[in-house]
Amino acid sequence: MINDIENKNSQKVMSDLEYAKNDTEMMRYRVNGLSYKLGLAAMICSLLGAFICLNSYSPRDFQVIMIIILNIIILLGGFLCAEKVKNYNKAGAIGQIVFGAVCIGRIFYVPVILMVQFSKFMEANDWLAYYNGLKREEQRKLKDTLEQMNTLRSESSNYLGQTITSYYNSNRYANAFLPANGYFRGISAMVLFGCAAALFIVAGIIGYQRAKKLRTYLDSINVKN
Repeated sequence: MINDIENKNSQKVMSDLEYAKNDTEMMRYRVNGLSYKLGLAAMICSLLGAFICLNSYSPRDFQVIMIIILNIIILLGGFLCAEKVKNYNKAGAIGQIVFGAVCIGRIFYVPVILMVQFSKFMEANDWLAYYNGLKREEQRKLKDTLEQMNTLRSESSNYLGQTITSYYNSNRYANAFLPANGYFRGISAMVLFGCAAALFIVAGIIGYQRAKKLRTYLDSINVKN
């Protein structure tokens, strides 16, 4: 009775080992589709986040050029890494993790600046609306503050695109695709960059583990041969 149980357990262990071996063997004939698809999804999220930033910034600002160049690098490099990791390449997997780290950095750069400048712009706009509702005698007392607020609105407007400033200055939407609210745009860009970072990193980790597993298996076959 005990021998039968031991035989069944040994057969189960062998079947598990055989299954793992067969699964690894199949990797030689199948591409790493999961990491490839996750990498493509990450690039889409990164592209959408960059679109929001570009649509929300003044085209005169140098940061627009940086956004475009960085996004081109991520698109081209991300696609190259996705193609490599599809074929179980460790370097491609590491590249995806690096791009994920870059996307994490993007969360705390452009979207944060966008929301900070939008906050200053709205502070100046709200104060000016309050100022315009005052009597002339009261307005004269706030002459210095008026200059400060006009300067604040002008400086913050240099960072914000027309799709935001034109709405709050003329009370109409200049862009039908996105709300003019800078907080909404900044948070949306953060979420998209965060998703891009997570997808890149997960794709890279899965790709690296699978590449390492396949390489170990191939090395064992070569040793036996």
